[in-house]
Amino acid sequence: MTGAAFFDLDRTVVSQSSMVCFGKAALRWGLYSRRQLLRHAWKNRQFFRKSGDEAQRHAMCNHLLAAVTGWRRSDVDRMAPDILAPLLAHVHPEMYRRILEHEALGVPTFLCSASPIEIVERMGQVLNMHGVVATVAETDANGVYTGELSGPFCHGEGKFHAVQALAADRGIDLSQSWAYSDSVSDLPLFEAVGMPVAVNPDDDLRAIAKERDWEILNCEIRRLPWVVAAGMMVGVTSAACGLLWRATR
Repeated sequence: MTGAAFFDLDRTVVSQSSMVCFGKAALRWGLYSRRQLLRHAWKNRQFFRKSGDEAQRHAMCNHLLAAVTGWRRSDVDRMAPDILAPLLAHVHPEMYRRILEHEALGVPTFLCSASPIEIVERMGQVLNMHGVVATVAETDANGVYTGELSGPFCHGEGKFHAVQALAADRGIDLSQSWAYSDSVSDLPLFEAVGMPVAVNPDDDLRAIAKERDWEILNCEIRRLPWVVAAGMMVGVTSAACGLLWRATR
């Protein structure tokens, strides 16, 4: 068995919220009204302020499912470039280097987030990571979202159990692994791995990290160098062409 490195997405690998980017793209594509976007932004803000609260997690999950109920999976596929472009522009260079360093040493890397698989999977592909753990919304035989989950909501304990299942399937030893996150909500995962790294941590996580002598990584909030971002966008453009071709089929 070998170790792996598990990276949270929002406010860890990127300084942005992937769900805010999702809401803005939905407005641009005519799937959201401005009122819906404002409500979405408010829910997202409340979620990050109280991300350790079980009731808030449940409310956010229900909000996300209700927002896409009746949409087609192909609708989200077509929005993908508009969601990914702002996220890639706000990747922390320090975190991207960490991903590259792990990969260079033969340590598989995984992007782990409560955000929808449609976003997280493509971010993982563009960052050239081994795989992802993300929330999967159920679709029917026609590719329409039903308003139900297909698997756990990958946040807090849900994310930990999803990572645990992936580790068992891939033969990964969590005690030999790294976890990167900004939030105390990922404490279950931090306590399971051998090398926890708190990235721009919230107050609760910072206090725990100092008490337990975990690594604390403070990343400046700045954009990637344009050369790196442009190189990543080549991957986004290629993926978008493939998605549009599949959607037209």
